[in-house]
Amino acid sequence: MNALPAVALAVLTAALYAQVGAFDYVNYDDPFYVQENLIVQRGLTAYGVKWAFTTTTLGNWHPLTWLSYMLDCRLFGAGPGAHHLVNVLFHALNAVLLFLALERMTQARWRSAFAAALFALHPLHVESVAWIAERKDVLSTFFWMLTLWAYAFYAERPGPKRYLPVLVFFLAGLMAKPMLVTVPVILLLMDGWPLKRLDSARQAAPAQVTGDPQPREKKDRKRKAQRGQPATQDKAGRGAFPFLPLLTEKIPLAILSVVFSVVAIVTQQKSGAVVSLTQLSLAERVGNALVSCVLYLWKTIWPSGLAVFYPLQPWPPAAVLAAALFLAAVTAVALRWSRRFPYLAFGWAWYLVTLLPVIGLVKLGDAAMADRYTYVPLIGPFVALAWGACDLAARLRLPPAVLPAAAGAVLAACAIVTHGQIAHWRDSHSLFTRALAVTEKNFLAHNNLAVALIVDGRIEEALVHIEQALAIQPRYAGAHFNRGIALARLGRGDEALPSYLKALEIHPAFPDANYTVAGVYLSKGDVDRAIVHFERAIQTSEPQPKAYAGLAEAYILKGRMDEALSYSLSALEWQQADAKLHYNIGSIYILKGKVDEAISHFREAVRLAPDYSRARNNLGSALMLRNRIDEAIDQFREAVRLDPDYGMARENLRDALAQQKRRR
Repeated sequence: MNALPAVALAVLTAALYAQVGAFDYVNYDDPFYVQENLIVQRGLTAYGVKWAFTTTTLGNWHPLTWLSYMLDCRLFGAGPGAHHLVNVLFHALNAVLLFLALERMTQARWRSAFAAALFALHPLHVESVAWIAERKDVLSTFFWMLTLWAYAFYAERPGPKRYLPVLVFFLAGLMAKPMLVTVPVILLLMDGWPLKRLDSARQAAPAQVTGDPQPREKKDRKRKAQRGQPATQDKAGRGAFPFLPLLTEKIPLAILSVVFSVVAIVTQQKSGAVVSLTQLSLAERVGNALVSCVLYLWKTIWPSGLAVFYPLQPWPPAAVLAAALFLAAVTAVALRWSRRFPYLAFGWAWYLVTLLPVIGLVKLGDAAMADRYTYVPLIGPFVALAWGACDLAARLRLPPAVLPAAAGAVLAACAIVTHGQIAHWRDSHSLFTRALAVTEKNFLAHNNLAVALIVDGRIEEALVHIEQALAIQPRYAGAHFNRGIALARLGRGDEALPSYLKALEIHPAFPDANYTVAGVYLSKGDVDRAIVHFERAIQTSEPQPKAYAGLAEAYILKGRMDEALSYSLSALEWQQADAKLHYNIGSIYILKGKVDEAISHFREAVRLAPDYSRARNNLGSALMLRNRIDEAIDQFREAVRLDPDYGMARENLRDALAQQKRRR
């Protein structure tokens, strides 16, 4: 019987999200994760696996997420469609696993199915699914759901063999995203409801004391009572602490949570993502956290105005106080009815506990909140709603058809709104245009829309949005850099350089800005400054082949051929189809007297770019050094044909023909 709801969940989810298969990348994190990530695009390689386990790019350590992208590229290539659909696959699996876990723990098939369907179809979850860069959400939740299911299996008959899958799935989830650090607390909540292991432990504790205490035991108890010490009922202390075994079994999980929490905080601090208390006070963080908790609930009920980025804004004290009172009131109600309706306390505690890692007390970036942060937390309210609606319908003695009809209407409404929300993720234009329509002072949306406009060649429009972004956030390094790019595209290169330098003043390690500034200096003949910025550009854990190639050109101008060759070969490792790189390497080999190696690279340059006249000329020169005059003449002739004004090629052709004539 469970097969029908499971299949229905999977089919509904796949049908609703099928449109993402035709969607493009968006220019917000997608380039870093897949679109421009050369390591990922190579697929699963030994180098890539090592990098996945050692990199902390973007302030995260999530090796399994990186490996999943690499596997996608190996199987399907680097196009966005397959990456989108794999996200959908994981989302569908998460919904099915949530249903199976809830059903196993409660034997309430249709309540479990309704909660899982809300999870699958709710609009707030679109961001986690339709955004390629949020693979970590759906992948980590996949392992979270497996952990819940395995724990339900373990709770039926605890033992090491059943505990091991819980530990393995939990560890895998942490390696996809450290959001799972709250799982040990969630498992304790599950011990209370729906597994009712706490009740079993409480009832079992007194049963361990049988018969009358011996005289010595009576004296010990009397003495402890006189001293004000509690009397225990057995040597293991189970009378005083009947829940101790349930706490003890969570210790390995808790240790992993602590370790991964520390790793997450350290990597985020090193990346510069953590906002300091001087930038945002503790009071402001707490205020934003309280208001966000309430806003997430409101958007759950009325999911309008959803955006990829919500700018951080100071909340008035009245709003913070109202949010605090609301949360306190809901907590009081959940606790008041916890014995009669335990799912209320369970759902509310799940929501609050799982939000803690992302609520902003440790602040990352400039976002006030994010739809993706609700991906797991809303499971709690969905469970409370599913069970509460059934109990309420029973108390009101509603006709049997009312509840299924209401559930169907709710799910249909969710699906309709979700379908519309998914469409906003079609590309960067639609995503950030939507964000600007539903938010205020959204500097990130202005900037990223400008990037999309630059790609389309709509430079003047892009500049308008960049100026608006800088008016809102004057110290936004990305906007200053993009302003320089736009000005350069308009032929205003002298105005562009100050914008690049301003970006570097704010963010000195900005790789793209360093590379671009280095290129400007190189074009001006300032080789030493160019080298400084090229070297800064390569100070990342990711390969920077453009910067390697730039360094090689700079060192060629300095006459330092060994360094030039080294950087050229490093660039070639990642850009093997770059004709200019092959040309430069061939030229260096000629200067070093390695003629055969030079011929090989010149031939590859000509193969990749048949109209590359300079490569043909140099290939001819290298062939002349090997006395292959006829082949050399062919290359010189082609170079002259391609570029009739190429004087050196004409001279080389004349010399080669003369030498050929003398031989005859």
